[in-house]
Amino acid sequence: MARVLFDHVTKRFGEVVAVNDLNLEVTDGEFLVLVGPSGCGKSTTLRMLAGLDAITEGSIYIGDRRVDNVPAKDRDLAMVFQSYALYPHMSVGDNIGFGLKLRGASKSQVRERVERAAETLGIEELLERKPRALSGGQRQRVALGRAIVREPEVFLLDEPLSNLDAKLRVQTRTEISKLHRRLGTTFVYVTHDQVEAMTMATRIAVLNLGLLQQVGPPQELYERPANVFVAGFIGSPSMNFFQPVVRSEGETLRLDMHGLSIEVPARWVPGLLPYDGRPIVLGVRPEHIHDPAYLPSGVLPASIRATVDVTELMGNETFLHLDREGTRFLARVDPRTQATPAQEAEVVIDVSRMHAFDPETEQRIEAQAAPAEASGTEAVS
Repeated sequence: MARVLFDHVTKRFGEVVAVNDLNLEVTDGEFLVLVGPSGCGKSTTLRMLAGLDAITEGSIYIGDRRVDNVPAKDRDLAMVFQSYALYPHMSVGDNIGFGLKLRGASKSQVRERVERAAETLGIEELLERKPRALSGGQRQRVALGRAIVREPEVFLLDEPLSNLDAKLRVQTRTEISKLHRRLGTTFVYVTHDQVEAMTMATRIAVLNLGLLQQVGPPQELYERPANVFVAGFIGSPSMNFFQPVVRSEGETLRLDMHGLSIEVPARWVPGLLPYDGRPIVLGVRPEHIHDPAYLPSGVLPASIRATVDVTELMGNETFLHLDREGTRFLARVDPRTQATPAQEAEVVIDVSRMHAFDPETEQRIEAQAAPAEASGTEAVS
């Protein structure tokens, strides 16, 4: 096991900066997920750590050893790719143990490690089969087994679930999480799927356009996103954004938008007061917009009327696609809702769960830590 450190690491391809001044530490035994949209630099970061791409500037450490110029084969890493890359003419057991044979391990060592890896992954009965006789999920577990037998300091996984169907993705991500807990080894995992990131990671590092946007535990990124990009990327469905104007009324502040006036909770007043008379970016997650007939307890309500464009019944919840004077937003409400398409409906924003961002820098505006709100507020429609 080992920590990993990226120290001011930059990677350029000609004039294109793929990764820009990355400073990131992965602690010993951690499951760190690199997440972001296509082209954000996450796979390039993994490839630099693996030694498959040379860095342009900076340093990379594994443990206390600087590995910038260490060949990939000598970095004590094991990598699992998006494609399974199994040898079709070899049995599962031979595929798993092939790397060990190349390193000169004895037959008994290879057999012992292969059997131990197969038991860990629950594929003992598959060792004599050829890859063509396996399902996609079984092939991915064989690829994981090939990495496990090497007993590396760090596991690198590059979108290993993207070739699986939805049910297998859920099953296999659970198996990978359990595997990490059993092995206790450092995992660095790349995905574009924020659901994978939220469910698997000890910490998540969000990248965009080669820049590290935020790093922290999944719940921290969900509850306190550092900027508009992270707020919109983390969470499924993604956060709704509005652009109200801040207005002061005596000792209170209100947010005005589309003929609505929403009173700002007291803990937000210090942070929003400098924006008096100016717009902000208001973020509200779909799950914090409710049908008033099924309002959960503890909500600080602000009512909005909007036209229902589409309803999507998901079984345990319903998505309402709403339009208020050209501003479209999504509500995630109780499945018993009576809202119907092409009709106007009232929904309630939980103002206590709002997020606010500077419209120019797109950075988070902080609220004070706070006393529970004693009373609700109502928007005027």
